[in-house]
Parts: sequence; C-alpha cells; structure tokens
Amino acid sequence: MLLEPGTERSGGITDDRAVLQAMLDVETAWVRVQHRLGLVDDRVVTAVTTAAEADRLDLAQIARAAEDGGNPVIPMLASLREILHEQHTTAPSDAVHSVGQGAAADLDGAVHRGLTSQDVIDTALMCIGARALDALGASLASGADALARLAHEHRRTVRVARTLGQPALPTTFGLTAADWLTALDDVRDELADTRGSLPVQCGGAAGTLAAIEALAPGRSLEAADLLAEELGLASHGRPWHTDRAPVTRLGDVLVRTADAMGRIAADIVLSARLEIGELREPPAEGRGGSSTLPQKQNPVLSVLVRSAAIEAPHLGAVLHSAAGLAVDERPDGSWHAEWGPLLRLVRRVVVAAAQLDEVLSGLVVDVDAMRRHVDEVGPALVSERVLTTVAALPNGAAAVAALRPVLRGRARARHLTPLLRAYLPEAVLSDADIEDLLDPLQYLGATEPLIDRALARHDARPGARPDARPDAPEHPDSSQGET
Repeated sequence: MLLEPGTERSGGITDDRAVLQAMLDVETAWVRVQHRLGLVDDRVVTAVTTAAEADRLDLAQIARAAEDGGNPVIPMLASLREILHEQHTTAPSDAVHSVGQGAAADLDGAVHRGLTSQDVIDTALMCIGARALDALGASLASGADALARLAHEHRRTVRVARTLGQPALPTTFGLTAADWLTALDDVRDELADTRGSLPVQCGGAAGTLAAIEALAPGRSLEAADLLAEELGLASHGRPWHTDRAPVTRLGDVLVRTADAMGRIAADIVLSARLEIGELREPPAEGRGGSSTLPQKQNPVLSVLVRSAAIEAPHLGAVLHSAAGLAVDERPDGSWHAEWGPLLRLVRRVVVAAAQLDEVLSGLVVDVDAMRRHVDEVGPALVSERVLTTVAALPNGAAAVAALRPVLRGRARARHLTPLLRAYLPEAVLSDADIEDLLDPLQYLGATEPLIDRALARHDARPGARPDARPDAPEHPDSSQGET
C-alpha cells in the first residue's frame, strides 16, 4: 500500500484474505453441489460452511507452505480439514452421530473431492473478478452521471479545441464532457458483458471430470453447472485449464477501462496546468501538496489514475503471454504467472475508478479561463470558416490571399475587420456579417446534437436520473466563473 496510494479504495478485494476466502467459498459451494446431487447431507454442508472462514485459518502458514505444492490450495485444505476435525471431535454426541452416517461419514473427504487445485484457484479468481467488476461498474456509473451533468450544464461553454497541442477550432466543454461520458458508457457496456461471462472452472485433475463422473455417474456436466449457479458465475460447459480466454477477456476489459479513464485523467492534468487553468480537481484538506514547495496544488488523483492507465496494458500483456504458453492439459508455469498480474490489474483499475469518480463528481470548471483562451487565439480560431466564406464572395480570392498570412499570426478581430473591408465592400459583407463570421459561438458545428446524443444514450440506462440535472444556462456568460 505504501507505493500504491489509494489502495484502501479497493475494499480489500484482492488482498490475501480475500483470495483465501474466495478459495474457501469455492470449496463450500462445491459441498453444496454435492448436497444437491445427494452425495452429502445437511450436517456436512453446515460443518464445512462453519469451518470455511478465512479468519479461522492461519493465513501466514498457508502462504509459507504454498511453495511446497506450487499453489496455496494444498495447505489451505490441510488447514480446513484440521478445523473440521476439531469441530467433529468437540461437537455434541448427537451431532457426531448424525454427521457420521452414510455418505457423509468422512467430513474432510467431502471437501474438494472431484476437484483439482486449478479448479479452485481459477474459480476463486473469477469470483474476485466478478466482485471487482461490480465495484468498478458502480464507480464508473457515478462518474458517468457527473459527466452527464457537466455536459448538460456546459453545452454552450466555449473553449479552444486543440489538435497536436495547438489551437484548432472552437468547441464547448459540454462536448468534451460528453465525449468522456461516451467513453465511460462504452466500457460500462463491456464490463457488463464480461461480468456475465466469467465462468467457473470445473474439470478435475486433467480436465476430463473423471472423478466427478465417478461420484455422480452421468451428472458431471450438471455438477459444473450447479457450481456456477452456486457462485453466481457462468458455465462454459467445459473445463478451460489451458484455454485462458476467460482470464485474458477479464484482463482486456480492465485494460480498456484503464485506457478510457487514463485519457480523461490526462486531459484534466493538462488542463490543470497554471498556464491553462481551465480545470481543477475538487479541493480536499491536505491533498495535492508538495514536500518542499508550499505553493503547489497538484492534481494527484488524476496523476494516480494516469499511472494505472500506463501500467495496465503491460499487466494485460503478461496474461496474453501466459495464455499463449499454456501446454498439455495443465499449464506448467504459465498458469502461475497469471496470478500476480491479474490481481494487481484488478486492484489498480478498481482504485483508479474510485479516484476518477471523486475527481469528476467535484471537478472545478473555470469558464472564464476557457473564454480567455478563446479570445487569446482570436479570429484564427475560426479561420476555416472565414476563408471558406470569403472565398465564395466576389473578389474573395484576393481577400483570402491577404487573409492567410494574417490569420497565421493569430490576428485580433480589430486587425481583421479593416482588412476584410478593404477587399469586400459593405454591400458584399456587412459589419454585422463580419461580427457573426468572427464569433466562435457561431461555428460550433454539431456540438449540441452530439451532446444530446450522448446524454440520450446515457439517460436510457437503468437508474439514470436526467431529472436531477440542473438546467443549462441559455446563453454563454463569462461571468459564470467557476463551476
């Protein structure tokens, strides 16, 4: 956590305790499946459910012993069975008698039978992925709602559109926010699709379901489906021990999400520079300071979101490298190489989404700064419109030839008007026409329909609250200041 600021925002989804509990949840769900197949009775389910609590197991000991088998499942099972033995020997005599009947006679034998270590770890990681995608979706939904409000409120807040780092045309901050909104809504759709497809792993020692089939002849595939149902995951209808598509699919949607968030954070970091000053992160006591420079107010949350976006593709690449090196019926090392990158990717993206949500929910928009930069660029910002319009007028070719070098120098309107008048008389281009021609608000293209389209799509989602948005100002007003 020291070198991953904000890790606490992940809610412990990927910490060691969460991983251990996810594996125990798989084992408990599998016992419930056996119960549904008639292989164990209620007492076994109750005993295993009671024992399978991460806080009851020695996490540190399991971690130390994991090296001996190459994964933590073997020592986890040993610890779980030890707890079951203790429960069995200390239980009231009537409970011991009940548990000791028929197919449930051996409590620890019911645990894990028919499964293999990869079944448990793969399924546990899919459970963690599902919880992470749920948390991620909630943060993105909140951030998207904030962007919808900004897009609506600032649909006529003019600002400079920049291409290749230089002023290009006038646009509005509302369209910028709508563009960000569309990107987040896109990944939200992808997250929902991925969430619904995260599968259980249930194949037994070599992916043949042999032991499961022996336990319940003719019902092994049903057992896998029941496990998926118990855990709220999907069933692929087959084991995927060496087909790592579920892992890479989860990794890919996390990387895509990091891409979308990183782009927004990068825009905010750039716009927060003092010489631009159009956007600022919401103020928070003690946040954004420097260890040596008292005047600094750093956009730290956006910086941290950017750092996650920079790292995420490389973590995703490890998952793809491992997938391409899976061999035989069980991978020899490539499977193990997935665990760290996948958990780190999950954690980093979940934290970044929570950080971005906070930024967007309180983003400070300096409308005056945006208008000031528009005015600083001057008529050059609408040079495309000026040259196109003038070229179509009588004597327009000569006027265009004279205008081009002036516009390259970012001429002021007061310089451009006399030049236009020298080539184009009042009868051809009136003073009112010139004023309209040089007004950036008259050359915003389809910004408002584009905003409306993004908002309509967002508002069609379940839970959207367009009625909660304040009305946008009818006319731009530089006195709006900061919002």
